[in-house]
Amino acid sequence: MRRVLMLTLLVLSSVLPVSKAQDAKGCTDPAMFPNRIPGYVISRCDAGNTAHDFTWPGGKRQVLGRKTEVVYRSADMGSRAEPKFIAANYANALRKIGASFMMDPAKTTLGDRVLATVPIDGRDVWVWLGSDSGVVNNRWETYKLIIVAPDAAVQVITAQKMLDALNKDGFVTLYINFETGKWDVPASAQATLAEIVTLMRQQSHLKLSVEGHTDNVGQAAANKTLSENRARAVREALQAAGVPAARLKSQGFGAEKPVADNRSEDGRAKNRRVELVRF
Repeated sequence: MRRVLMLTLLVLSSVLPVSKAQDAKGCTDPAMFPNRIPGYVISRCDAGNTAHDFTWPGGKRQVLGRKTEVVYRSADMGSRAEPKFIAANYANALRKIGASFMMDPAKTTLGDRVLATVPIDGRDVWVWLGSDSGVVNNRWETYKLIIVAPDAAVQVITAQKMLDALNKDGFVTLYINFETGKWDVPASAQATLAEIVTLMRQQSHLKLSVEGHTDNVGQAAANKTLSENRARAVREALQAAGVPAARLKSQGFGAEKPVADNRSEDGRAKNRRVELVRF
């Protein structure tokens, strides 16, 4: 995504960048939009490989790829901005890089939604903006950005591909889009779990250790507990689907075994993973 990193878009070029002192820990502005609306801080963020359904009048599209979600919250009531103001600024930034709009705030009555695609490195990166809560006095308390960069490599890993990786490397890496701080196995992972079950049925002597890993954001002890809970949740889901308990075990390593640089969001995302290891 070299072109994204080189962009110097300004949502509001006449305004100095807002202090990020109150941003949620580990959250930063997306590279496409380095400056947010003045008076807003990041209340939460998430990133991972998953599928997202985009809908607009007359259309619907499921996009599979790298999803980044950032929610902004007004620092106080006086800093809240009108939906049209927020949407128009992001839409203008997108126009400067040749975006195509499915929902253009300049062409709608309310003007409070943005849905567009931007051609980057031969792929159409999808961008959505809207409210994350109700409108109060015609002002947004929060607004949300969703950016999905399609990736042909992001797909359900088949049982055969898992077996190939296990035979070659002794392990296979899975990126399951858990909610931040939680370990409930998301619905988006069900297809991958089904492939693991198929693999275990086809390879009757195979035994797997489900191993959880996190990035280095937060306390080390909490990260290790989180990774243990996520690995256990995957193991229990496989057992519930019929895989014998004797063929599975689970453990968590927290941030102890990174595979990428934790100083970047992309690196942290790669470190938030589950590995299936042959034993």
